[in-house]
Amino acid sequence: MASSKYIEKKGSPEPIKVVLFCGSSGAIDVLESFLLQIKQDLKAAIVVLLHRKTGSQDYLAKYLGKKLSIKVQTVEHGTSLKKGIVYLAPAGYHCIMEKNMTLSLDLSEKVMFSRPSADVSLESFSFNLKEQLIVIIVSGANADGANGAKWVAKRNGKLIVQAPEEAFAKTMPSAVLEAVDRVDHIVSTNELYNTAAKYF
Repeated sequence: MASSKYIEKKGSPEPIKVVLFCGSSGAIDVLESFLLQIKQDLKAAIVVLLHRKTGSQDYLAKYLGKKLSIKVQTVEHGTSLKKGIVYLAPAGYHCIMEKNMTLSLDLSEKVMFSRPSADVSLESFSFNLKEQLIVIIVSGANADGANGAKWVAKRNGKLIVQAPEEAFAKTMPSAVLEAVDRVDHIVSTNELYNTAAKYF
């Protein structure tokens, strides 16, 4: 595994529990099913990172905002995460967690032909959150997330993977399972939320 560009520093803010939901082709239906199970007293922040076209981001935020009983907002540069909110990473930008626990939007080159890239987010989120990070990997048509999952495992975050046989596109969850020695859970679509909720 390549070395990380992130360097430990003292004096970081106390992190909150964060669920990072990553997917691509076929992931929106899985995401909706997951989010509809959320209770009002959500004790974590949820960040959603999907590969999608730029023009779809306003539609998705509005659609989910009408369907859910909790707040949904699009990540902006400098967003601070709070419990009880669903954050949508915008299309066209990498979503990076900084040491002060705010999110940055980055226009650096695509990874696995993707921006946002799960690999990019998983590395920075796991560096800052460590065991406070709960990662969910679902349907997707490329291997984005496999390298980032290695950092999550190394830094004691939780890895929950949609069972590949249930995924519309198996490549993304299968790549994560092949990349790491062990994940915490491989579960059916309807068990993703309850499994993640055990950790917050």
